[in-house]
Amino acid sequence: MARIYSKNKQYNGISAGVNFVNGVGVTDDPYLVSWFMENGYTVEEKKEIKNYEDMTYKELTDYAKERGFNGIGYKKEQLIQALYDLDKKEDKIRETEG
Repeated sequence: MARIYSKNKQYNGISAGVNFVNGVGVTDDPYLVSWFMENGYTVEEKKEIKNYEDMTYKELTDYAKERGFNGIGYKKEQLIQALYDLDKKEDKIRETEG
């Protein structure tokens, strides 16, 4: 689930199919989350805690693709480490933006 923040804090209405109340909308559609990010909205995604060790190799490569990188060709342990590294990098970005 992601919270979308409009620049207009008083905005009440629908944008791209998302209902906003007092400048805040909520969606779990990854396409809409991307669209809002690309269009300058502030997006706060609820971080889903993943236990990568319990995931299959296919699940890991699919998840890596969703996150924006091709994990095919990595050994499972390397892919798990790459996902943890990406989590840390994204956490640092959120800390500096927040």
